[in-house]
Amino acid sequence: MVESASLVSAGGQVDGIADALADIDVASPFGEVSDGLVGSETSQACLWVSTRLGAAVQVYADRIRHVAGSARGTAELFDTADGAVAQAFGPSR
Repeated sequence: MVESASLVSAGGQVDGIADALADIDVASPFGEVSDGLVGSETSQACLWVSTRLGAAVQVYADRIRHVAGSARGTAELFDTADGAVAQAFGPSR
């Protein structure tokens, strides 16, 4: 029998990591620099970088959530397979 509870637990922990990553404010530091250099190319670069960095962090967090979902899905498959095997090879009546 495969112990699927550990996979479900790991999936929950990975979800927590993804949530924490998604909550990180990566754009604000660039905004402060941009506000200090209004109209300059540096200001425009800060806006460009902060937008793309923020989007990249969100995409990364989403991909981490997919890993968590895979762990939970694997646990579900193990449970289903274990149930089928137990039913097929269980004690005869």
